Amino acid sequence: MAHPAHESDETPMLGRSVTFTRSHAANPRPPAGTYAPATSFLSKVLGTKVAATGRVSESLDYEPIQNKLFYDRMKSRKEGKKKLYGYTGHTLAKMLVTVTTGIITGLFAVFLSKFTGAITEWKLGVIEDKSWFVSFLLFWLIGSALVSVATALVQYWAPASAGAGVTLVMAYLNGNHVPNLLRFETLISKFVGTVCAVSAALPMGPEGPMVHIGACVASCITYIECKCMDGGIFSIFTNCFSCFSRRGHDFNLKEKMKILDEIVSDSDHREFVSAGVSAGISAAFGAPVGGVLFSMEEACSFWSRKTAWRCFIAATLSTFTIQLMNRSAQHGMIAFTGLRAMENKDWLMQLPFLIVNSGMAGLLGAAFNSFRMWLWKVRAVKTRHVLRILEVIGLVFLVSLLGHFFGWAAGVCKPFPEGWEEEGYGLRFNCEEGKYNDLATMFLSSQHHTIIKLFSVGHDDTVDVEEETYIPPFSIGSLALFATVYLGLMSVGAGLAIPGGLFMPSILLGSSWGCFWGLILRLWLPKWNIMPGLYAILAATGVLAGVFRSAISLVVLVVEGTRGIDYLIGVILAVIVANWVAHHIHHDGVYESELERIGNVYMLRDEPPHRLFTLTAEAIMATGVVGFRVITPVSRILEVMRTTTHNGFPVFADEEPEEGEEGGHVSEVPSTKALVGLAHSSSTPDINNTEKALTSGRLEGVILRSQLLVLLQRRHFCDADGRPIGRDYSEQQELDLETEMRTFFRRYFTHARYISATAQPLDELKLDGVHAGSTTLDLSNLYIDLRPYMNRSPLTIRKDCSAARAHQVFLNLGLRHLLVVDAHNHVVGIITRKDLDHAAGHGWWRMSHMAEPPQNKLMKHLRGIGSVGFLSRLLGGGGASSSAAAGANGAHAENGHGDAEQGHGGHH
Repeated sequence: MAHPAHESDETPMLGRSVTFTRSHAANPRPPAGTYAPATSFLSKVLGTKVAATGRVSESLDYEPIQNKLFYDRMKSRKEGKKKLYGYTGHTLAKMLVTVTTGIITGLFAVFLSKFTGAITEWKLGVIEDKSWFVSFLLFWLIGSALVSVATALVQYWAPASAGAGVTLVMAYLNGNHVPNLLRFETLISKFVGTVCAVSAALPMGPEGPMVHIGACVASCITYIECKCMDGGIFSIFTNCFSCFSRRGHDFNLKEKMKILDEIVSDSDHREFVSAGVSAGISAAFGAPVGGVLFSMEEACSFWSRKTAWRCFIAATLSTFTIQLMNRSAQHGMIAFTGLRAMENKDWLMQLPFLIVNSGMAGLLGAAFNSFRMWLWKVRAVKTRHVLRILEVIGLVFLVSLLGHFFGWAAGVCKPFPEGWEEEGYGLRFNCEEGKYNDLATMFLSSQHHTIIKLFSVGHDDTVDVEEETYIPPFSIGSLALFATVYLGLMSVGAGLAIPGGLFMPSILLGSSWGCFWGLILRLWLPKWNIMPGLYAILAATGVLAGVFRSAISLVVLVVEGTRGIDYLIGVILAVIVANWVAHHIHHDGVYESELERIGNVYMLRDEPPHRLFTLTAEAIMATGVVGFRVITPVSRILEVMRTTTHNGFPVFADEEPEEGEEGGHVSEVPSTKALVGLAHSSSTPDINNTEKALTSGRLEGVILRSQLLVLLQRRHFCDADGRPIGRDYSEQQELDLETEMRTFFRRYFTHARYISATAQPLDELKLDGVHAGSTTLDLSNLYIDLRPYMNRSPLTIRKDCSAARAHQVFLNLGLRHLLVVDAHNHVVGIITRKDLDHAAGHGWWRMSHMAEPPQNKLMKHLRGIGSVGFLSRLLGGGGASSSAAAGANGAHAENGHGDAEQGHGGHH
């Protein structure tokens, strides 16, 4: 089931936390039958205490304080908190969040490496010196136990932790709300699952999960809640500070910890998550600059100088933490040794061979994406928990079977090179003492160490001077067989219900092919300066480019991770050639195809598609926009909130309503009748005969569903003239109300915003008698004045504005919805993420599944006119099929305003 999504926008600074239940001791009791005491509709869902854990997806598109008197009071209150030279310390607090994110992410990387290495070493020690059958059974049983734990955590506890997580983090930073993506449970499941998957020798790596782990760390730090401060032994510690308080003021540490409530807006949270992404990828590769570029090029849709600094600080500190905690760690996580520098003439002479090497690597990357997408058809559905666990166990069985079988049947016993025995690398599988089985070693040993050995193939120490022959550590046949089989294992492993990334398997696949090609060239051209390890590095880069379609960030990650600055030219060549080859074979990279498979996450490109330059905002907007008057009956608000799932409602100026109208209005496109009449002459039936058009008033502002929920929960009622009912004016209560509105999704439904658009919060209010056991109220004389709380300056565009300009405004400002108005400032439609995604049409540029068409009455009538069928196909993008789709989705298309975007939630 798809869930409502939320896009982002800049918001004011967050205020302090308040509880949802309002005290009425100071207020007079309302008249009988007109007012009921406030009850927190979230008290049963989240408890009586305000929950501030987790994270908010993206910031809200509103500025609730536009009343000048109220704004001045809010400003004076905030200015009164400035303590040191006019500053509150918010910048320092944000810096501490960034620093803490980098350090903790580095610690996760250290523990991940240590646990994975310890388990792998213990497992290989268990199967050593055993017969091949006993070794196969032990390897399979140990691996099955590990992956069963990891998959069970994913299926039953934290479904969002499956896979690498990079794609969903990218969608989140683009503006899609992904339920439960950055929860603490997801962080723990991701870490444990990655340790188990890598230790079980599955074709998966830790680099992708480290990106998700870094994002989760940043989110958890940003929205931390110190429950230990509520009492118990911690209160004894805090009471010790009371004797040091000055002027009789008590030291309240919990109150001091609320500073994050005031400084962390949702846009700041987005920047912290971006910094966590940089910290995670830099910790995985030991590449701080590459981590920043990866965050900028691949992950982030909103970039600024401030975001760049936060990403750079977090990435640097994560790498520094690894060096500090693990002194034996290298500056590059996949650094190699022993290769000689290439002269200019060597690059020119070997250029054709390097192009073939990179082109084949791009072909392997494209083949992997194709095989992976084909295997989606036979995957077990995500609700079949046992089958999903058995899938992963089956992959462990394949790895163990193929590794032992091919090691026994085709493996070559080779003497240990210098230093291998001391490092503990190399399996003596069916080989005599002092030798190792090359094929079994590649299949069953640590992927990280195998990659380093492949990158180091070709140094002078492996040359037999007497016989003038080159003795490679891996035979040519073993490398060819391993690359072929490993491509199939990678394709099977991608998409399983277990945490694991594709960076390490892609590098291993490319390095095996590159080493194979380099060894062949060395045999053919023994006098040339050909180093198979260099070909392995460049082929690994090419496979990464073919799989992920990255460019600049990939070059820097590889150069920093391998410390191979001398081979920068070859790395750049490999990225260009591999990207070109892979793009002409398979348009989609791994991120694009993942988004296509998810189906309800809509990614907007930085640049508007060319099709939007031929359309106007009126052609792509959704009509039928539901709104309110500035003073609206409570009954009407409840009716609209129950019958729609919108998260934003326009507010219209008070005008003389037509007969039968109360407070909610549906806007109509003013030019629809004229355009249809012009195209179809006078024989076209008047659309007003089939559907009564309710004209809206002049646009006054926008009110959000979360604001309405807070007003209803606090019983913030008034009469028809705006006079309060059952309450007195209190500046403190108004400030608390405003703070609660701005921090609504920090306190409630933090990781599942779609719940706020369901009937559950309204049922807990017990106002309208729909829910069993509801309090019977006379709502006929109760109203809500929306003027003090609505956004009085919402962003709007004219209906004749270019659709491409609407796309730029929507994405650059991080909006959730964009109102379309006419020359008189009347609302004629609304544009959301889904509308822009559908208007982009089909093509190779798409990054996600195409959204359903919006509910646009102009397009609906144009599609029914034969003489303008070509215009229908141009604007609707699909002719009859589009018309059918619009009819099938008519009921759902109303979701196209406010929360029309659907967040990821299919497997939750």
